[in-house]
Amino acid sequence: MATIKDVAQDAGVSLGTVSKVINGLKVGESYKKRVEASIKKLNYQVNPNARGLRSQNTNDIAVIVPTLLNPLFPLMVDTIEKELTAVGKRMLICISRNDTDKIRRYLEMATNSRVDGIFGVTYSRIDESLTSDMPIVSFDRHFTKNTPCVSSDNYEGGRLAAEILHKKGSKRLLCFWTGADYDCEPIHRIDGFRDYCNKNNIEYNILSFMDYNQVDTGFMMDSGPYLETVRDMIHKNIGNNGFNYDGIFTSSDHVAYVIKSELESAGYRVPEDVQIIGFDGIPVRGTGLPIVSSIRQAADEIAKTGIHMLLELIDTGHADSITNIPVEFVEGDTTRH
Repeated sequence: MATIKDVAQDAGVSLGTVSKVINGLKVGESYKKRVEASIKKLNYQVNPNARGLRSQNTNDIAVIVPTLLNPLFPLMVDTIEKELTAVGKRMLICISRNDTDKIRRYLEMATNSRVDGIFGVTYSRIDESLTSDMPIVSFDRHFTKNTPCVSSDNYEGGRLAAEILHKKGSKRLLCFWTGADYDCEPIHRIDGFRDYCNKNNIEYNILSFMDYNQVDTGFMMDSGPYLETVRDMIHKNIGNNGFNYDGIFTSSDHVAYVIKSELESAGYRVPEDVQIIGFDGIPVRGTGLPIVSSIRQAADEIAKTGIHMLLELIDTGHADSITNIPVEFVEGDTTRH
């Protein structure tokens, strides 16, 4: 059975253009004719129960993010707004601060047809609030089997970080993790890191602090307990021969920057004594340079892909997860050149 992607490919147009034609929105006449011809040629059948075709269609999409203080999310939100505007839809932003009740209220909006769909970035446990007829695409998280997920190639990100640290001379590696402990894509960074170290007989350790995604957003911004955890880790790993590790991979650029600052305060040089690689690849505003050496995930590509998945889900009732968006290493001042 043909899908909306097949129609877009055959007509040589974007998913958004196909969505506009299906939903009766204005597009160029030539585009409209090409899409209609492809629909007929491929015998594409619009699901009569598809959520995008409900009589109470609002053209509003809710975007849930835990905070805008993490630089990754504003980049994603900016791209999402552009993509939705291009197909005649509006964006409603919910800054959840990981407030489960607030997230559930937005999910209820989708169920009651007050928005057409949801793009969700959430670290709360909301599985029981999801229903089979709720159009939602999640970033990084797996909920029900009917909820598509979009994410970077996290396994490759962890593997690549270990490889770069190793090839740049680090021999005792640490993965410092403050992410999720449930069914999510980022945890595969640990798998990639571990597999590379085991394959290459590298001494390594993994320290996991899973609670910071459960309470407020302390793992995304400075907080007292969070900084104390980093300081405690550093001091516990100072031995007679100095700091126990000479290469650290962290779960985010923010964590990497905090560890860098604390190591330097303790008298260690970065990257001469300890190299650090973060994750996200967020650039410093105004310079475009990364705040630390990092594994960059393509925020704009994640956002575009996720919204196209959501539009397909609204129009057809189905969309496949995409969890292999490429990552790359970007050089900052926390690894040796």
